[in-house]
Amino acid sequence: MISYYHAVHAQLDPESAERLPNGRWRQQIELVLRDDPDRPSWKALEPAVCGLDALAARELAFELLMLAEVAEQWEQAR
Repeated sequence: MISYYHAVHAQLDPESAERLPNGRWRQQIELVLRDDPDRPSWKALEPAVCGLDALAARELAFELLMLAEVAEQWEQAR
């Protein structure tokens, strides 16, 4: 079953930075997917929350960019 969310929001909480044993810092990025705010609450999807580190966020951004480019090419070819 596929669920469709209405909005995607990414946020960075500066207070959630974590110092690693090697002296580097890790900053959690939170990705939140929300349903259409006009949908009745009894039909609405629960927000989906995903925590990502910087590397995972870059990989996701790259994949989304590649998919967006392919989708644009398909749209132009039609």
